Amino acid sequence: MTSPPPHHTTPERPDREKRNAALTDGIETGFWDDHGRPAPWPDDIDQWQPDTSEPHTHPAGTQPF
Repeated sequence: MTSPPPHHTTPERPDREKRNAALTDGIETGFWDDHGRPAPWPDDIDQWQPDTSEPHTHPAGTQPF
């Protein structure tokens, strides 16, 4: 049996700044926008809270992105 992959964590601010700078060179940052495109890490990501509302449902026949 193999070990499960480590949990995804938010990179520290210096690492996020490096990743955001690399985005201009076409390198993915590990953060994506609502449409699945690579995006810069938000400056306030440390203050984000989990969304605990009801799951969002999409109209029949549509994709979430």
